[in-house]
Amino acid sequence: MKIEKVNENRIRITFNHSDLQENNIDVHSFMSNSIESQSLFLTMLDEAEREVGFITDNYKLSIEAIALSNGTFIITVTRIEKEVLKSTRVQAHRKTVTAINHTLIYQFANFDDFCNFSNFLSVSLPNLVDKLSETNSLYQYHDCFFLILQNIEDSYSIALSSAISEFAVPIQNSDLMIHKIKECGKLVTQNVLHK
Repeated sequence: MKIEKVNENRIRITFNHSDLQENNIDVHSFMSNSIESQSLFLTMLDEAEREVGFITDNYKLSIEAIALSNGTFIITVTRIEKEVLKSTRVQAHRKTVTAINHTLIYQFANFDDFCNFSNFLSVSLPNLVDKLSETNSLYQYHDCFFLILQNIEDSYSIALSSAISEFAVPIQNSDLMIHKIKECGKLVTQNVLHK
């Protein structure tokens, strides 16, 4: 975990899956705002106070969290000055991060990992299943399974990358890889993630 002081009223906390594991928290409970994740966040704020002198007592806080596709999480915490609170109405705005690529490929080590991911989606994130992509295909290639998601909805790509990170790894250069998988791999099923 890395804590950076951006300015007097803002810090940036960067951490990854290993930091969550050290605190006995899995990604799913962290993303669901569990008691464990809240406790971890309070621990982070205590550490920020010790390391960089960022005091949060008697301040309102603005918190922005971003999950990156490589499994890194970035939390930006901003203290809101009391004078600003008196003169300004504070409104929360959700920041949307758009996907650069509307086609994503994930590699599963085996079919069981894909089934576990599919089960996780249907149980934990049932509303996400139909909204992920217009078309998706599962291919077998070199003893691995590749999930190809096309026409990804930008607003759901971050939720997807957070959910799938424990089951599969993202494939870079997906435009080149998709042609190779379709040409040399075996199609297992299409639109497998739809209800």
